[in-house]
Amino acid sequence: MEKFVIFSSGGQSFAIPIEVTEKIIHVEGLIRIPDTSKYVLGAIDYDETVLPIIDLRERFFQNKTELTADTKVIVVNWQEKKIGLVVDKVATIRSFESADREISENADQEAASYVMAFIRTDDGIILQLDVDSIFNEQGEKELVSLMNR
Repeated sequence: MEKFVIFSSGGQSFAIPIEVTEKIIHVEGLIRIPDTSKYVLGAIDYDETVLPIIDLRERFFQNKTELTADTKVIVVNWQEKKIGLVVDKVATIRSFESADREISENADQEAASYVMAFIRTDDGIILQLDVDSIFNEQGEKELVSLMNR
């Protein structure tokens, strides 16, 4: 059994393995950064460092997340660094058996390469994300550049 943080963004349910998740926090103290991709909302001061904040709805669906009381930032380990992912709502932490997960055959292709698996539930399909793959090469360079300043 593997544990996941289950959340929604843009009307879709997603899962991130619990082992890459550090913390779930509120969106507070956001500083906007000019001349960055639309999905880079900005940065916050987090644990004595600057944490880039990414709008997952904007990244995946090209539609900005409306900040509400339910909106959360999931702090994740991304390529040996930390980033914050803004999501519409965190639903729960849940375990799934391997049999519940269908590995994506597109995992090594460009389009939606960040979808590792489809998790079938009674409530519908949840997309399991590979956090390290949610950005293309240009997006990765932009984030690393921001974090190294």
